[in-house]
Amino acid sequence: MSLAYLVSVFLHVILAAFWIGGMLFLPLIILPGIKHHPDRIALLYRTGLRFRFYGWIALFGLFLTGLTNFLFRGIPLTWTFFSGSDYGKLVMYKSLIFLVILLVSGVHDFFLGKKALETLQNSPNHQLRQLARWSGRINLLLALLMAFLGVVLSRGGVLVY
Repeated sequence: MSLAYLVSVFLHVILAAFWIGGMLFLPLIILPGIKHHPDRIALLYRTGLRFRFYGWIALFGLFLTGLTNFLFRGIPLTWTFFSGSDYGKLVMYKSLIFLVILLVSGVHDFFLGKKALETLQNSPNHQLRQLARWSGRINLLLALLMAFLGVVLSRGGVLVY
């Protein structure tokens, strides 16, 4: 194993920990901590914007390190590989889930979350707030599934039922 491959895997794990940790930190620590704060909406908005910036950097880094890890392991990015083995299918599922995460993150970060915070300042829109919450929860569940699949793949890629 080359040092470059180990560094790429290390960065991939650190970026995944940052991404998942940030998604847990906001609802478990920040939101309860500012529940009765008079500037709650402004704090949430600033915190969300800051995490959004670093979150997208983490997602971009996860894409790059994931692709780099494929290349270091000699994984062919062909349809035959993705459809011809259990390992290939898991890699394909992980890749598809990542694309869904990008989509849900984009909708959450640039539409639902932003609009929910803007409307909270003027008038409470509970439906928009619920959609923003659920898109964040769905993203967290997908990220946890991705982490699980990463563990399975790193252990040989075979699921025994």
